[in-house]
Amino acid sequence: MGQPQSKPRFPQPGDHIYCEREGGLYDHHGIYVGDDMVIHLQGKAKKLEPLPECHKCKDKRVTNGEIAKVCIDCFLHGEKPRIYDYGVPLHKFRFRKRGTCSPDNSKPPHEVISTATYFLEGARFGDYNTFNNNCENFAVYCKTGYANGYQIAGILEKASLATAAVAASVGGPPGIVLSSAFMATYGTSKVVTGLKRHN
Repeated sequence: MGQPQSKPRFPQPGDHIYCEREGGLYDHHGIYVGDDMVIHLQGKAKKLEPLPECHKCKDKRVTNGEIAKVCIDCFLHGEKPRIYDYGVPLHKFRFRKRGTCSPDNSKPPHEVISTATYFLEGARFGDYNTFNNNCENFAVYCKTGYANGYQIAGILEKASLATAAVAASVGGPPGIVLSSAFMATYGTSKVVTGLKRHN
């Protein structure tokens, strides 16, 4: 899981970008749509608090419920942008940090931007949910048409491996140890229902 993420480069329109939050506790994801702007799904708490004043995106900033379009500086909050990789071979995907790449192939950039804009203009993606409808699910859906998310699975994997290690160290039953360890193999995904495919 500790293999390095994608090589740093400036985002291109249609890229799925992410950056660290809370000192690396989790990553925030969005779609770079060009003109230094990013469309992303934000949580309820972010929806309720006013966006800080920004001279760069003030007249281009759009918020529609939990979907927002902001400048890249507001999105990054001083962190470095990273590019989420697509089409990663499974034998490499297994060893990458969860929430940084997908084995699925990406749609062309114009379709990715069109899908993100579709949600910004009023289509519902669903209410934000940390576990199965978060910013990574939104960005991956825009890129692939599937709302898969791997970051939460990685966090759960670490927790279940820690639980397995503790259970093993105190002589826990092998079933508990194995079931905790195998929870790591499952990703989270969500089926977006009632959505017309937007090409």
